[in-house]
Amino acid sequence: MQGEYLVDRASRERVSEDAGRYRTKVPQGVLRPASVEDIQEIVRRCAQDGIPVAARGLANTTDGQGLTDGVLIDMTSLNTIHEIGDDYAVVDAGADWLQLTNAAHAKGLTPPALTGFLGLTFGGTLSLGGIPPAIQSGGQVDSVIELEVVTGTGELRTCSAEHDKELFEAVLAGVGQFGIITKATVRLVPAPERVRGYTLAYADIRELLRDFRTLLHRSEVSELYGEFGEIQQLSAFTFHQTAEPPDDQHVLRELTPTETTLTHNDFLPHVTRIDDAVEQLREALDWDHLAKPWLTLWLPEESVEHYVTEVVQSLTPVDIGIGGFVLLYAHRRAKLTRPSLRLPQDDSEWVYLFTVMTAGQPGAEFADEMLARNRRLYDRARALGGTRYPIESVPFSQADWADHYGDRWPHLQELKRTTDPAGILTPGPKIF
Repeated sequence: MQGEYLVDRASRERVSEDAGRYRTKVPQGVLRPASVEDIQEIVRRCAQDGIPVAARGLANTTDGQGLTDGVLIDMTSLNTIHEIGDDYAVVDAGADWLQLTNAAHAKGLTPPALTGFLGLTFGGTLSLGGIPPAIQSGGQVDSVIELEVVTGTGELRTCSAEHDKELFEAVLAGVGQFGIITKATVRLVPAPERVRGYTLAYADIRELLRDFRTLLHRSEVSELYGEFGEIQQLSAFTFHQTAEPPDDQHVLRELTPTETTLTHNDFLPHVTRIDDAVEQLREALDWDHLAKPWLTLWLPEESVEHYVTEVVQSLTPVDIGIGGFVLLYAHRRAKLTRPSLRLPQDDSEWVYLFTVMTAGQPGAEFADEMLARNRRLYDRARALGGTRYPIESVPFSQADWADHYGDRWPHLQELKRTTDPAGILTPGPKIF
């Protein structure tokens, strides 16, 4: 083995928590691989001995999804951008999207789907979805051309929509259950030059949601999200070339905000601004060490307004916490193509992603209270046709997972048996 295998207490404790900061699992060892062969070797050993194994990037999940008391593989040691072509990039799973965004932008290119925060690894977002504020781009999983994957037997497989499609579709948004992503080939597109921003303030949540729908259905903006709390506002952005700015009056026609703020920015500073904001939160609030029992749900169009209004009006200051956020996104359903990303089963053109990003002081009592709240809010959303986006914190049984995957569940059970017969991969979510 060429990489490092660390067993000292400090190294193991350093990777014993995720972004939630209320669950702890100390692994028995930490692998910092120097090659894919190191990952294959450790997975084979773990499979033979029945030891759980999980891969870790930034660990931005919040409920222990990537934690293990077995062997943890720190993927950030494999972080090379191997190639940037005219319309694609080949990237190690431990590299992050900020790396690629900066490198691609130097060539006039960009990934088509960029999450708000870009300091997330490829392996992590592709194992979960990678949902951006852009309304027509699909998720980061939808921009993948090819994957290199180590299965639970230690086998290295290359898969795509044309070759080994079953594994490809299971691994993308598969919550780490069928293989460890080690390398990805992803699409790139020409980067816009400029971004026009519109911040629209509202006193009434119903007017905000009405204008949200109006902007969404017109599809004249590139990004759109709503923010709720002390401030209620819509943020909309239009990507454009310098010589072809949008007509602001046309974009904002018939909307009813109480206040409108326009901004102008270059594309790269726009898409990296949340990374800068997170650094400020780290300095101001010790952000990384706050407990974050988040809730993130997909909602169908027919019930989104009723559900969001009901929940937002019920939230207390404790529910939002210290520097927490409550946000609403939307996506064109046809652009979200990966079957393991479970969406509401209606036939509407748009689906909505609603998130309560609670941030509070660590402590078992607070975490338990928020987990119980999340379960109540999930059950309410489920009754209205909603589903989970499982980066977050909802207590889930195997029966819940079976319900979550619906008619795909028997297929995934069989695939788990063939790709991970020892059942060692990513035990945190307790799916199988």
